Amino acid sequence: MTDTPLVRPDDTFARPAARAPWLPIAIAVVAVALLAAGAGWWFLGARQTIPDWDRLAEINLAAPAGDAFQDETPWVQLRLGTARPGEENALRLSLDAPRGTPVPSGAASPRIVALTAQLLSGDPTAPETLPVQPDPAADGWLITTSPFDREGWWRLGVALDGAGETAEFYLLLPDPNINGPNAVPDFGTSPEGEAIFRRGMDATTALHSVRFTQWIADGMGNSSVSEHAVTAGGDGVPPGFAYRAAGGMEAVIIGSTRWIKLPGDLGWQEQEGATVVPPSEWDDEYAGATGFTMLGEETIDGERCQLLAFVVPEVIEPRRQTVAWYLWWVGAETGQVRKEAMVSRVHYMLNQFGDFDAPLTLTPPDETGTPVAGGPPPLATPTA
Repeated sequence: MTDTPLVRPDDTFARPAARAPWLPIAIAVVAVALLAAGAGWWFLGARQTIPDWDRLAEINLAAPAGDAFQDETPWVQLRLGTARPGEENALRLSLDAPRGTPVPSGAASPRIVALTAQLLSGDPTAPETLPVQPDPAADGWLITTSPFDREGWWRLGVALDGAGETAEFYLLLPDPNINGPNAVPDFGTSPEGEAIFRRGMDATTALHSVRFTQWIADGMGNSSVSEHAVTAGGDGVPPGFAYRAAGGMEAVIIGSTRWIKLPGDLGWQEQEGATVVPPSEWDDEYAGATGFTMLGEETIDGERCQLLAFVVPEVIEPRRQTVAWYLWWVGAETGQVRKEAMVSRVHYMLNQFGDFDAPLTLTPPDETGTPVAGGPPPLATPTA
C-alpha cells in the first residue's frame, strides 16, 4: 500500500524509480522491466497533460487459478490488445504452470471453460460471459473479443475445469501502457470519496500488524505472487517483516537484521543494515492523491466494502515515482483497506489484506528451516 519500502534500501537492494508498492524485494522476483522509471504529471487542482511514455503493443498478464504456492496450481495467461472502450478488443487466453512450464494436454488437464468481464466503475453490473473459441492460428490458445463499452475499472475472471478458484485480472480502461497516460480520463472527485480515502488511510497507518498477499506484473508476461507479514514492534520488541514468493525467495527482517533465502535452496544469508518501515509511514505512497470517485460496494471477508478509485501524481522529490491509478475496497464498518488494485507504468498490482492487528511474532530462521511467523496462519493467496 506504500511506495515507502518495508525494508529501506542499502547496497543489497536498489530502490526502483517506478512505483513499487509495499516491498521492492517482491519486484526482484519478476522482470527488471518493473523497475523502469516513469515520468508523468497528473492534475493538481486542474488537470495537466502528462508527458507520454513508451507504449506496449498489448497487455500480457499471468495469474494463478488458486494457491500460487502449490505446484499443481495452473496459471492463466491473458493477452489483450487495443484496451480501449468502444472498440473491438481482442483477448487471448492460455494455461501455464506456475514456473511457466506448459500444462500437458489431455483429458485430466485443467481447461478454460469461461471468461467473464465486469465493469466496476459507476453503477454495479453483473459479470458478462464472453464466448471463447480455439485460436486457429495458435495451438492451445482461446480467443474472443469485447467492446468494453465504458471507461473505468474492469474485472476479468477466468474459470477452469479442474481448478477450484477463478483467475482474476483487474484492468483500467483505456489502459495507459497501451494508449498512453493521457488516455485515462478524469473520473471526477467527490467530498464523500475523499472522506472514504482519509478513513482508509487513517485505519492503515494506525495498524500495529497486518498480513497481505500481493500479485504484481509488468504487462509483458512477467508476474509474481508473494505473502507478507508486518509488525510495528513495541514494548522492547523491534519491528519485523516476513516475506515469501511463489518460486522460492524468502526473507525475514527483525530490527536491523535480515535473513535472505534466494531460489535454488542456497541457504539463508544473514545481513545487517535493514530498517522495517511501519504502517504508520505507508501514507507516503499516496501523497497528493486526488480524483476520489465512489464506484459501488462489494463484500470481502464478510464485511461490506465501499469501492473507491483515485489517482496519485508523479513526484520528483524526495523520491521519484510515476503516476498511478488505484482502486480500494474500504470496509464500511472497520475502515480497513481490505483490497487494493493499481495500474501504473509497466506495473499492475493486486493486494489483499487481513489479520489486522492480530498477534504476530517473528523469529529468525534456523539453519535448516523457514522463518517462523507466529500468530494466525498466513492469508490464502488471492486468485489474481
